Amino acid sequence: MASDRALLCSDLLMASSSPKATVIQGLLEGLHDRFLSLDEGAPADYIPELAKADPHDFGIAIATVDGRLYSVGDTNKLFTIQSISKPFVYGLALDLLGTERMKAKVGVEPSGEAFNAISLDPATGKPRNPMINAGAIATTAQISSHDPDNAEEILLDYFAALAGRRLMIDEQVYQSERATGHRNRAISHLLRNFNIIESDPEQALDLYFRQCSILVNGHDLAVMAATLACQGGNPFTGSQPLTSQTTTKILALMATCGTYDFAGQWLYDVGMPAKSGVAGGVLAVVPGRLGIATYSPALDSLGNSVRGIAVCQELSKQLGLSLFNQYPENSTTIRRSYKGSQRHSRRFRPPAQLSCLQQNRDSLRIVHAQGVLDFAAVERLIAELAQLLINSWILVIDFANVSELPEESRHLLVQELASLRCEGVIVLLVRCHHLGLEAEPLAGLDHQPMTFLHLDQAIERAEDLLLESVQPEKLDQSMQEEHDYGGFLELLDPSYHQILFSIAELKTFDVGDHVIRKGDAGDELFIVKSGRFTVTIDLQGKDGILHQSRLATFEPGMCFGEIAFLSRQTRSADVIADLPGSCWVLSRPAFDALRLKDPNTVTEMLLALTGDLGKKLGVTSFQLMLMEYL
Repeated sequence: MASDRALLCSDLLMASSSPKATVIQGLLEGLHDRFLSLDEGAPADYIPELAKADPHDFGIAIATVDGRLYSVGDTNKLFTIQSISKPFVYGLALDLLGTERMKAKVGVEPSGEAFNAISLDPATGKPRNPMINAGAIATTAQISSHDPDNAEEILLDYFAALAGRRLMIDEQVYQSERATGHRNRAISHLLRNFNIIESDPEQALDLYFRQCSILVNGHDLAVMAATLACQGGNPFTGSQPLTSQTTTKILALMATCGTYDFAGQWLYDVGMPAKSGVAGGVLAVVPGRLGIATYSPALDSLGNSVRGIAVCQELSKQLGLSLFNQYPENSTTIRRSYKGSQRHSRRFRPPAQLSCLQQNRDSLRIVHAQGVLDFAAVERLIAELAQLLINSWILVIDFANVSELPEESRHLLVQELASLRCEGVIVLLVRCHHLGLEAEPLAGLDHQPMTFLHLDQAIERAEDLLLESVQPEKLDQSMQEEHDYGGFLELLDPSYHQILFSIAELKTFDVGDHVIRKGDAGDELFIVKSGRFTVTIDLQGKDGILHQSRLATFEPGMCFGEIAFLSRQTRSADVIADLPGSCWVLSRPAFDALRLKDPNTVTEMLLALTGDLGKKLGVTSFQLMLMEYL
């Protein structure tokens, strides 16, 4: 199963790595051409296997948080991950062992020294940070002691989730590092002396050498960088190898310590969290946007890829990617907003209710929120709502286009909704299940649902609230007189009602009964006597799943099934009883017999049906037209 998943992830990455020619692809190709002739530096030679690298190798890859991958050059060529593994392994240690345990073993302060410096706290022996070798060895040692028998498999499973495919270890590089890593061996024993490593340091050191010998290519590093940009979620596979909290800590350390004694200059020139490796890889992250990876084994005197540094500097300059060069977010958090008079529910109501609603619809405000509702966005949303609610006391908020609501800002939003309720504003929330708002203790109406799966349901509930506030008796069907009938019976002269009732069969239905099923023959016309009936169809959503959608809801006096009845077609939708009720059911044989016996009555019925159908189409067309401009 694991191999099947790895193969699937690899296929997904391959499918994403062949974009059509775009300006982004052109930009990368231009940078590749420009810096290909940059021949400064040389491959690392203190590890014999690394010295064999071809200094002409050069690749650039960018992966976006939307799951698109752009690349140019030698991005399929394998090389060992080396120190680029360090921030990721530290993140794994945080998730496995907890912040307090790791804080006691490894610091988080920049050392200002080279990657292999023995930079330890003189009092505790604790390494300055997990990016230098001492801190990385200490970090890997904690994972080794956590599960000595399975530590390597834990690491490889973790890196597979990060890269979106199964990765392997270069045994030759591992043996080369193991044979020549005397300084790292000395560091590990020094850490054991301070009890930072609490067991055999050789076992931990061996795992560290194997960790650094994991084979990756430019595509892998770009996807791993995009995973960090995506708060720990792999945008290509959907897996979540890191929590958002841990990802934040990793990026902070990469920014301050990722390029060792070059970190300050890197932030000054490039302004992105980054990590380099002595095999020639460079990984950089623009949080919330994209990940960058480069491969070129020729290193400068500080151990960083010459071409990799140049590419990242140029990308930051050309595209404004520095974290310290962000434009103010002036875009609204409200996608669109409108009054209740501009959008009605799909529930067709009797004349008395419509008349009452017409005078009060603008007390309802419907708002569609959008984007990531972080603190700044929630602050803007609160300010904009204050202006929109000046003359309204019912608020419907649709969260369908909100991609994320961080925990920190969720509490602020909930407090604001509760505050609105205290001010007399009723708040109805729509399509918010993916944000966790349904589980929040929201102030609201007693015994009334405050969250809805569909916008139309919320608008219908808001209309009921408007009617209850003005004339609650209008909602009671038992008090509805025949002259209050809407729809078809309202348009048919009362003198013809009894003729119709006499030839129709009165059928009763319980809640949930299927009155009509899609595909049924259209041989019956239904006129509602009591209850409420809803027409539904199944629509395929963006997730590929069929979702039930309401087309209309009908009340006493209204008819349904007329299109299939008149056109002699099969039913195109389902009709379900919302309440216990009854319908006069006119069969085709009864209608045909009446047509021969009393053509005048049939003519009047057809005129009423046509008029009713025209009204329904008019309402639908008006709503569609408004939606184009709202």
